[in-house]
Amino acid sequence: MVKREKQARSIATREKLIETTLDVIYDVGYNRASTPEFSERAGVSRGALLHHFPTRADIIVAAMEKLLSDGTRDIRNIAGKVTQKQLGTDEFVDFLWSMFSGRFYYLSIEFINEARTDEELRLKMMPVVKKFHEALNEIWAEFQTREHPSSSHEAQVILNLTVCLVRGMGIQTVLKNDPEYFATLLDAWKTILRQLVKKPSEVGKTPLFATQETS
Repeated sequence: MVKREKQARSIATREKLIETTLDVIYDVGYNRASTPEFSERAGVSRGALLHHFPTRADIIVAAMEKLLSDGTRDIRNIAGKVTQKQLGTDEFVDFLWSMFSGRFYYLSIEFINEARTDEELRLKMMPVVKKFHEALNEIWAEFQTREHPSSSHEAQVILNLTVCLVRGMGIQTVLKNDPEYFATLLDAWKTILRQLVKKPSEVGKTPLFATQETS
């Protein structure tokens, strides 16, 4: 019993540190976020932080993994509702936009920007990000193939186009406060997306997205 309680406290401490790290980075930015502030805000000793995360990069990568894991879970839940006809593709786009124009996206940008010039951090983050994108592909393919069993490749391309669109728009929100402008772009993509989802390979006489041959 004592051992289980100790393990539970250790897990709770680790999770608190990770959540607090995300909060600090969101509030002050990656470069100004320090491990002393992580432990102070979390109400955890410096020694406890170092026990769970010996280096700053360790807790940063754990925080990034938590962020993307939660994002994957949320996308999967919404995609499931679309599959079950509880929501339409318009609502799915709205969800992605809310995700990529708010806390989730701004935190992602902090991590990605730093990883560009920090090779150690980049190498640690790459498998985490790869896992996130693989999950996105699986979610969308599962949704799409229920109605179009032969179109999983095209489904993945459609989702990635959608994510790239809202990601690019998300960058603009940092310096452009124009909700009407963004709403117009989203409405246009929703119209296109509805057609792609209905008939992904019936635009013209060839597949909409051809798979590249590898030599």
